[in-house]
Amino acid sequence: MDVHRRLLSTHPEYIKARESIETLALAFQRGQRKKERQGVVHIPVVVHVVWNTAQQNISDAQIQSQVDVLNLDFRQQNPDISQVPAAFQGLVADAEVEFFLASRSPDGSPTQGITRNQTNTTSFQSDDRVKSQATGGADPWPADRYLNIWVCQLGGGLLGYAQFPGGPAATDGVVITHSAFGTTGTAAAPFNLGRTATHEIGHWFNLFHIWGDDGTGCGGSDEVPDTPNQAGPNTGVPNFPHLSCNNGPNGDMFMNYMDYVDDSSMVMFSLGQVDRVDACLNGPRQSFVTESAPRITPAGPIVSWGADRLDIFALGMDSALYHKAWDGNAWWPSLMDYEPLGGRCKSPPEVASWGPDRLDVFVLGMESALFHKAWDGHAWWPSPTDWEPLGGLCASPPRACSWGPDRLDVFVLGMESALFHKAWDGHAWRPSPTDWEPLGGLCASPPSVVSWGPNRIDVFVLGMDSGLYHKAWDGTAWWPSPTDWEPLGGLCASPPSVVSWGPDRIDVFVLGMDSALYHKAWDGHAWWPSPTDWEPLGGLCASPPKAVSWGPGRIDVFVLGMDSGLYHKAWDGHAWWPSPTDWEPLGGLCASPPKAVSWGPDRIDVFVLGMDSGLYHKAWDGHAWWPSVTGWEPLGGTLSTLREGVMVAPLPLPQAARDIQPTSTGFHGRA
Repeated sequence: MDVHRRLLSTHPEYIKARESIETLALAFQRGQRKKERQGVVHIPVVVHVVWNTAQQNISDAQIQSQVDVLNLDFRQQNPDISQVPAAFQGLVADAEVEFFLASRSPDGSPTQGITRNQTNTTSFQSDDRVKSQATGGADPWPADRYLNIWVCQLGGGLLGYAQFPGGPAATDGVVITHSAFGTTGTAAAPFNLGRTATHEIGHWFNLFHIWGDDGTGCGGSDEVPDTPNQAGPNTGVPNFPHLSCNNGPNGDMFMNYMDYVDDSSMVMFSLGQVDRVDACLNGPRQSFVTESAPRITPAGPIVSWGADRLDIFALGMDSALYHKAWDGNAWWPSLMDYEPLGGRCKSPPEVASWGPDRLDVFVLGMESALFHKAWDGHAWWPSPTDWEPLGGLCASPPRACSWGPDRLDVFVLGMESALFHKAWDGHAWRPSPTDWEPLGGLCASPPSVVSWGPNRIDVFVLGMDSGLYHKAWDGTAWWPSPTDWEPLGGLCASPPSVVSWGPDRIDVFVLGMDSALYHKAWDGHAWWPSPTDWEPLGGLCASPPKAVSWGPGRIDVFVLGMDSGLYHKAWDGHAWWPSPTDWEPLGGLCASPPKAVSWGPDRIDVFVLGMDSGLYHKAWDGHAWWPSVTGWEPLGGTLSTLREGVMVAPLPLPQAARDIQPTSTGFHGRA
């Protein structure tokens, strides 16, 4: 709490901001305000590694391990949550917040969300010098767009510290010592499970220490009604119950992330704490809700394996997979219901079909490995809610294609941003069920994959220079080589959408940095208009494009406009309609990029999520849009309601307290 005390004494504007923030938090606590965000908020993270020795220059893998822990802890999906005693199990809460390493820097250029600065400073304190390059640290990225995390060598036994919301933007963020960051590399027991960052980001979301920062006096409060009063911090590995402040029979909630116990003993946030997180995201951190809005989980891939047959897969708010199907006459299991298929999924599903009534579904699990399930026309394998593990440490959603009966190819990016591949040949996974073929590259987007004939695959990615790159499998070898790529130019602001409408015919669509659509085509002999040039197709687009083809020389492209409505253009084999740079408006207020599929000549189905997180559908029957040009068919799914409340009187500011935690090996503190 040193930073909090310092700001209270030196920044009058911080005192005023804190009063307003606590007023809002109290309104949420009393039920007078409710959260207005819908679904999970995704927080872009930039990790500034400030190092003096080579050991302190931690690896990308150690950084990713910390992000993975945060996503488990803040989503109530950490495996050790089973340690919560029965007395407190009803209070465990999902904060509905997830974190990802930023893919774009403040100027819009591609990034891995990691900066590295060598320093002459041997160790830092809680005086914020690590947060400026001028004082031996690293400058922050804009605090209203990124969660800044500085990783360095902290002195005095301090594990980490954070700035509460309401402070100066130039120092907003979290600082963690490298030996308490992540779960691998330099992370050292007993602080090697990533919980220091969970604790400090709790402060960043306006959570106080669970004992109320009053020493051991039993008079302080963390302003959360469902956390028991306790006398000071707990340390080490306490046994339940641990009584203090006459709080029997259950005692302290020492397993809470906002206590000072070892990493192995802190496993939960409470419902009341999540109310404060919601208030924070409705107030001082609201910009992250706005930035996160386009990241709503899209309405799952849609696949068609026969005439008038559609299967839709989506993730629910519980991160499990759900499915519904159209059999030509009706939606199953009903118009508004879904079939649950289990799992705890980290990525949207990817679905491939290689024959009538045969579906294969791929997702990433919470540990970033690939998982698979299959429908054989009669039943789900290995079961309706179980999955086949396929290994890997994946940094992108999977992309799959099928070019023949019982033949599947799956592609992902690894943590080093290179492409990896595995294949099912009808009998076994190659190179093995859990191994992958490395295909090189330093990729800034998930791969886009298309097959236009037996044993012929084309893969496209964006490079770190935002240009398009391509490689191809001709049935015998990868071209230009297993780890090399063909450069195709461009300065692309979206992953490519790729479609093939005939043998050796490929069309690629991307957004440019001006948010307009651009196109290039392979005619079997050469790229048009040239290997590195593009055809401009206009528009001011708010989503990546989705292209679909239903016949030779026939392509339909869909995007969201800046008004969140759906827009469409079509190539009829001779010209773009309504014109090369104009679009047909199709209405809607859409919260996800469109997904489109064609199951027959001149027949297209388009799906989006609405602002209520429900699924919506429209169809082209060859003559007209149904239910109308701008209307949509609702197909259900998770819904949220916006509710307003009233402001109430401000809370008194909390009393400051010590931040250092004594341990048997010296002094270690989470601020």
